[in-house]
Amino acid sequence: MNNAATKKDGQGQAGLIRLGGLAIILGLAIHVILNSVVKTFPPENPTVTELQAYLSNEAGAWAIVHGFRYIAFTCIVLFAGGLFSRTCCTRTGSTTGWGVVGLLGTAMFVTNGMITNGVETLAFLNISLLSEQQGLFWLLFRLTRVLFTAEIVTWSILILGFSVAGWRSATIPRWLAAFGLLNVFAGLLSGCFIVSILTEGWATIFIDVASLTGLVWFACAGVYMLMRGES
Repeated sequence: MNNAATKKDGQGQAGLIRLGGLAIILGLAIHVILNSVVKTFPPENPTVTELQAYLSNEAGAWAIVHGFRYIAFTCIVLFAGGLFSRTCCTRTGSTTGWGVVGLLGTAMFVTNGMITNGVETLAFLNISLLSEQQGLFWLLFRLTRVLFTAEIVTWSILILGFSVAGWRSATIPRWLAAFGLLNVFAGLLSGCFIVSILTEGWATIFIDVASLTGLVWFACAGVYMLMRGES
């Protein structure tokens, strides 16, 4: 009886891990499609007429972006749950603390993303006001840049927690954990030099590296969870 219950629990855990892997791959696909295909950024130094045309033409596309982002946030939560189960529950070891760090990073990441989404939604709900006040539009636009940097820092905390937990418990490959720590280093530097990033100075290299390595880490972790959910 106990063996049957244990086997059932193991199957449920493996299912959660694989669901988390599938979820992050879906979330990444949504992210890439939304940012590469659906949305476009405003032109540099637009006139009032050009800004009005941009806001009017892109309102529908950005509404799609803002809606689908909530699906991506759900995918992140499922991924974190599966990764916590993988790194902290499948083998014995004192990794729960680091797993909790990963969950806290997830909570901050999703919260920051929802704030960013809300700011952008507010901007496009007030097209008539913003199109007449370019200063207000660019203030909100630059605020999302600040929030994007914060997003990179928070996902680095997520990656830090689960990378260390996976390293200590040997539940993810050492190369993936080490690659995650590279992302953490670049992500934290992005936060330290945010002024240079906002002015498009020399520190933009840090956020570019953190963005790229983070996406690659999520993709690799997702594929690994799909392949090795039970062991």
